[in-house]
This record gives sequence, structure tokens and C-alpha cells, in this order.
Amino acid sequence: MNRTRRLVTGAAVRDAFATGLRTTVGPAPLGPDVGAELLEKLGFLLVPGAPFAEGRAYLFVCLRRRPTLRHFDPERVDYWVVEERRGVRATFDWFASLPTESAFAWGSLRVIDRLGMSNEYVSFGGTLRVGKHDGRKVAVFGSSAPILARGGHSQGWDPGAEEAAAFLARLRAAAGRSLEFEHRLSELAPEVIYAAFVADSRARYRDSLTLADWRPRTLSSLRREEVRLRDSAPADWTSGAELAEAL
Repeated sequence: MNRTRRLVTGAAVRDAFATGLRTTVGPAPLGPDVGAELLEKLGFLLVPGAPFAEGRAYLFVCLRRRPTLRHFDPERVDYWVVEERRGVRATFDWFASLPTESAFAWGSLRVIDRLGMSNEYVSFGGTLRVGKHDGRKVAVFGSSAPILARGGHSQGWDPGAEEAAAFLARLRAAAGRSLEFEHRLSELAPEVIYAAFVADSRARYRDSLTLADWRPRTLSSLRREEVRLRDSAPADWTSGAELAEAL
């Protein structure tokens, strides 16, 4: 891995959101080998992706047989997958037998330690890669859409995470009311789900001057993301806007 590349995490994420800082972790999808290197002395690491940084988003998680007691020691990750065109919960832990590569679905990601403490995230779906390295199990949740920190034991909230969590909760509720709608959602790419979130949020901010005044940085980011998606992924934007309208 190129040592000159920067990873944006923690407080730097919020600074990047406000200033428009652009960073990258390279064009090729990263896997457990890179995760094992990054997490040699850590339990997890978030690379949130656009709009915070160019390139894909990643959540790296390292499981160890025994806790180090030097940092947050993950023991499992709860997330969502699609089975038979329906969203169901799944768990990655030391005993899980997973393929080296599989899909994960939009929704919450929870990294949990032995005491039940957790760090939580919002994602729009992507690819899960797992592997073993030096007695450690490494999971890499990678996505072409952002992965946003949603608070927890050892982190704060990323800008936009509250809106994203609320949007995905509405999406999950709509899927629960209509099997046909849930089947439709199961076939959509992460970029489309994310575009739907941006389109839906932009409409809400346009309809509320109070909301726009309250969160000007989030509004500014949503505007940039709408322009970026319209220019770079017009088909995804159109599909996402149609989904937002359907909600």
C-alpha cells in the first residue's frame, strides 16, 4: 500500500466535510491483507468515502481470540444481507464460516466488543471480504457509497449520518409493508440507494428553511453530492430519484 496515501477518520472526517478536503486510498478495492496491516494495533478503522474523500468507503474490523485490552476489541459485527430477495440480519464473529467475498446490504453496521459495547455505522450496501492473517480474522466492508459513523463507544457522529439513518429506517419500514417493494430494493446497487438518500434529503432541505439554517454544512455537502451524482452517474441518480419519489 502506498504510504503517502491518507486515511480520513475521526475528527479529520468532520474537518474534511467542512473544507472539501479530498483524499484517496487507491482505485483498486482493498482486502483483508491491507486490513491486517492497518489493524495491527487497532480493532477497527473507518475510511468513509465520498463526500469526505475520493474513492471507495471501507470499514476494517479485526477479530482476535483474546482481547488486547489496549483498544476497542471487536468480537462480532452485526450487519444486513439479502436472502431470497429479502433483507435479513447477519453476524460476523470468530466462528462464522463465510466465503472470502460476499455482498452486504444497506442498513446498520454494529461493531461489538466482549462487554456488549458497540460502535455503529450507516451503510448503503457493498462487498464484504474476509480473511485470516497471523491468527486474526479481518473483515473489510467496502462500498462505492459512503459508510458513516453513527456514534458509539469510541467515536462521534459523521455529518449526514443522522439523516442517512432516518432515511434507511423509512426504507426498511416501507420494505416491511410491501414484499414487492422489498424485492425491488434487493436488486438495487449501493449507488442507487445512496442517490435516493441524497435526492430525498435535498427535497427535505428545500422544503424547510429551518433545517437549512440549522445544518448548513450538511446542506452544502448534499448540494455537492447531487451535482457529482448527476454528472458522474446520471443513470444511478435517475433511479435513486425515482426511488425517493416512491417513498
